[in-house]
Amino acid sequence: MTTKKRMPKIKGLIIPSRWDENGTIKEVSLHTSDEKEYWVEYGGVGKELLTHIHHRVEASGKIRERMDGRLYISVHSYMILAEPFEERAVQT
Repeated sequence: MTTKKRMPKIKGLIIPSRWDENGTIKEVSLHTSDEKEYWVEYGGVGKELLTHIHHRVEASGKIRERMDGRLYISVHSYMILAEPFEERAVQT
């Protein structure tokens, strides 16, 4: 019998993290409500998150911490939780 290893799920906001010399977004990170930042590894499903800037998402994947303390997530799957922040209507 084989068991599927469950991947951790984190919820947060997709924010640009690195741009090229022309101002094109090259990397994003996922910022959580507890003020953690997970850099999204570019590859596979993770590169799809470049098109979801400022969306709230729930992502699952392999999380690792580098020696410098920076957290990375290799996204296996994700679900959009909310529309981009700047597109929300403001009520007065």
